[in-house]
Amino acid sequence: MAFYEDLAEDLKLLYENRKNCDVKIHAGIELEEIYAHSLLLRVRSPYFRGALSQERTKNKDGYFIFKKPTISVSTFEVILKFIYCGIADLRELDCTEIFNVLIAADELGLQKFIIYIQKFLIENRANFLQEDPVRMLRTVIYYEAFDDLKKFCVEAILADPDILFGSNKFLALEENPLIAILKSDDLTMDEIEIWDCVIKWGMAQDPKLKSNVENFKDQDFKALEDRLHNFIPLIRFHDIPMEGFYLGVWPFKKILTEKLVNDILRCYMVPKAKPRYNVYPSRTAPISSTLINTKHLILFASWIDRKPENYTRFGQIPYKFKLLYRASQDGNNTNIFRQRCNNQGATIVVGKIQNSERLTGGYNPLSWNGNNQYKYSTESFIFSIDNCNNPNNYNLGRLTGANDNSAIYDHNSYGPTFGRGNDLRCQFNNCWYYNANTYTSIGLQNQYNITDWEVFKVEKKV
Repeated sequence: MAFYEDLAEDLKLLYENRKNCDVKIHAGIELEEIYAHSLLLRVRSPYFRGALSQERTKNKDGYFIFKKPTISVSTFEVILKFIYCGIADLRELDCTEIFNVLIAADELGLQKFIIYIQKFLIENRANFLQEDPVRMLRTVIYYEAFDDLKKFCVEAILADPDILFGSNKFLALEENPLIAILKSDDLTMDEIEIWDCVIKWGMAQDPKLKSNVENFKDQDFKALEDRLHNFIPLIRFHDIPMEGFYLGVWPFKKILTEKLVNDILRCYMVPKAKPRYNVYPSRTAPISSTLINTKHLILFASWIDRKPENYTRFGQIPYKFKLLYRASQDGNNTNIFRQRCNNQGATIVVGKIQNSERLTGGYNPLSWNGNNQYKYSTESFIFSIDNCNNPNNYNLGRLTGANDNSAIYDHNSYGPTFGRGNDLRCQFNNCWYYNANTYTSIGLQNQYNITDWEVFKVEKKV
């Protein structure tokens, strides 16, 4: 018979009473004394096992003496409670305190405690990354034992870059953690946005650099080039549209090699030309679209959920958007639209208006099925966005309440149609119609041409 409960209770009493101790630990900046038993420290901690084998750690009173100014008294007590009692008491600690315990556990070689703390943080304090992304990223990159936490942090930032890049906090980050993020193929940012962040970071590292590149001298370009030497090879310049390259990259062309600049220009000017330098696969996009990006998805999700204040980060939205149909790619006709989009559940339609940067479309929370009937909904909407590159200016058409029974018209020969009287009717000849009736106005002409349009399945994340 094993009496584990009795043993655990006795060890707990030993931890609380600290009788017959032979170890003094001077902890924290003030070097306050903590007492412990060398036998337990040897058995439970690889660090103490090695350190206690050295007789020179003993003083004349027979105590083993350790100085640990980097570990506070409160942190050491959490560590000792784990060593003596096997109790990981973290719930009353804030994220900073837990990280202090994690770092101390690493220093003392408490591998099982390290694994548990990482799991606890991920499952119970996932917001720690949003609160202080720079400190968290520094910590997980530099400590090899924190693999689980590193994977969690990096994957979260790759999926939702605004966690790190949504404020100027990333400017305080060192080179290595930043490179760990930028080298990934899964970073869900437009390449020109990545370039802008790299330039901003590089200039912030040298206060002598002027904020306006037009005032740069040759030595300024050279200083910036040296600073960004390890970053430039990570940029997929060939994925930057020509306009973005001209406005964002060209002013800094002196920090790039002449061969690279010429190669980029060649690929812009020669159809189907393949790049020779900085050749990487394109980064994984969060959505397969030629019309929209994560900013639009954040907006759509906010409208679907009727958020009084829009979501601010891609990682916050509770939906996945899967491309079902693209007119220019799949064929602009009713049969293909119906094959790909019928019986798929909720969908959102997006079209780009010809000779403009405007987008328009609508959300159907029901399935298309081509039953030639009007459908009831209170959650469908239509929209127009003034500039696809800056979706902050938009018109959102909600149902007026007068004709909710006619929110959706699902005629088998038509494209997606919203409202009685064709509030928004998507035609297969790229001529769409708008007539404010069932929905509030979205400020469009009655008839306009579309260059391309896409339909996305909208489903809740699991």
